[in-house]
Amino acid sequence: MNKLEEVISQAPDNISKEDIEVIFKKNNENVIDTLVDLWDLEAPNAPNTANESTEKDIIDLETDEHKWANIRDICDSYDLEMQTQLNRMRNKSQ
Repeated sequence: MNKLEEVISQAPDNISKEDIEVIFKKNNENVIDTLVDLWDLEAPNAPNTANESTEKDIIDLETDEHKWANIRDICDSYDLEMQTQLNRMRNKSQ
């Protein structure tokens, strides 16, 4: 398998062989640079889900932080109540 065939086999499906050859020659027949260019060409046509998932991740992170803050508050309240009860028991025994 020659370099051009290797690039064609790894290129995105929606790019013609002629376009691949032009980009391949533009990159001095460098397979890696050509593949990078080919896959970058497809990116603007693809739906931009990276930003959406990032925003969703941020929302999830904030929600998780809020949940953990609530859990910490509950645990702190429990600890304070236990401390109060133990102090009362100590005071009664004295």
